[in-house]
Amino acid sequence: MGLYPPNMHELPKVQLKRLRYVTNWLHQNNEFFHKKLDASGVSVSDIQSLEDIQKLPFTTKDEVRKLPDGALEWLPEQTVRKHSSSGTTGLATSTCFTDIDLKVMGILGARSLALCGCEKGMTLQVNYGYGFFTGGLIFDEAARTLGMKILPQGGAPIVESLRAMRRFKPEAWCCTPTYAKRTVAHLLKEDDKDISWKIGSHGAEVWTDETRKFIENSFGPDYNAYDVYGLAEKGGPFVAHECEAKGGSHVWTDMLFMEVLDDNNELVSEGEIGELVLTHLYIGGYSTIRYKTGDRVKYIAETGSPCTCFADGYPKMRALGRKIKDEFKIGGEFYIRADFENVAVKILKELQPLGEEIGEFRVELSIEKGTTHVEYCIESDNPEHETIVKDVIRAVSDSTIYRRFPIRIVPKGTYTPSLGKTPLLIDKRE
Repeated sequence: MGLYPPNMHELPKVQLKRLRYVTNWLHQNNEFFHKKLDASGVSVSDIQSLEDIQKLPFTTKDEVRKLPDGALEWLPEQTVRKHSSSGTTGLATSTCFTDIDLKVMGILGARSLALCGCEKGMTLQVNYGYGFFTGGLIFDEAARTLGMKILPQGGAPIVESLRAMRRFKPEAWCCTPTYAKRTVAHLLKEDDKDISWKIGSHGAEVWTDETRKFIENSFGPDYNAYDVYGLAEKGGPFVAHECEAKGGSHVWTDMLFMEVLDDNNELVSEGEIGELVLTHLYIGGYSTIRYKTGDRVKYIAETGSPCTCFADGYPKMRALGRKIKDEFKIGGEFYIRADFENVAVKILKELQPLGEEIGEFRVELSIEKGTTHVEYCIESDNPEHETIVKDVIRAVSDSTIYRRFPIRIVPKGTYTPSLGKTPLLIDKRE
């Protein structure tokens, strides 16, 4: 397996060979998939084309969560590292990596970083955490594979992160959008935009084009922010990454077969939205077939939004920052978490002149007399800020439905600040 992906002429043959191998291996070597495949009545001999993947059964996150730890650990004697998902939609899903997983993630990560302009000899500053969550360690693996130098900051305080950046002058940077936004706020407070970063790989949480524009405009015209998409169950951060064209994130379908399905589990067409379903095309510590991620994405086919990078022809997707569980109705209206996040980013941007007078911002969902209730909550010790926030929401919201909800001023310190993932929406309905 080389650093760069197979060309589009070779890809279907590679995918089919790997799909048949993975299906057969899991049937022969894992009790969970042995029973699942037998119950479906499908065997590897039924997989004669890539379209036949639709005969295979799905694997769901809820299904996996109910299994005891280790039930999906295919090669326990080869496991070298335990990891976990972040748990943003419930109980964190544990996973495990073998040396094969680390090699694959290193290669997919190196490809991903190369897509957005990173090169051998550059320095990557890593501000994803080094812990149970996969982010920091897998970015390390990617940078090392590409031949980059690594500045391992993890979730360091922003003042320390900036001090390291100014000392070592890294060209590239990776962190959550939340960490990037907090760095922007700190630089504005210092009135000092002297940064060496030119490339930013940002992900691991909901963010929007509005957030991208805010980060890029704040850091200046030489800075470009790129979206990275991944999940622990599929090896970590590098399922897909944007190239310099920013026309969607290329999915590495030579190693992770992609389907985007509608609510009837039918393939969507170019430009349509559906649930992302991924199948491992290699056997690692935690390989799964037709894993339903719960993430809504926009499908951009091989022929859509052409670019000139080395991954041209590989399908793209645009992560919409929303999960199926994030979709809900309030008073007969349909809402998604990402829309609230988009409004929140605009609110915080408009409130920046107030500086430290304004603290954290959240949208809270609760149940009142059997009905979902929404409040915009902002930390402040000044009750007059309620009027200011209300005026900002009227000004920045693209839709009148997001202007209906009441504002509540809460004391400073109510919410714990985050340098990693910030839960902008707090759901108290359960």
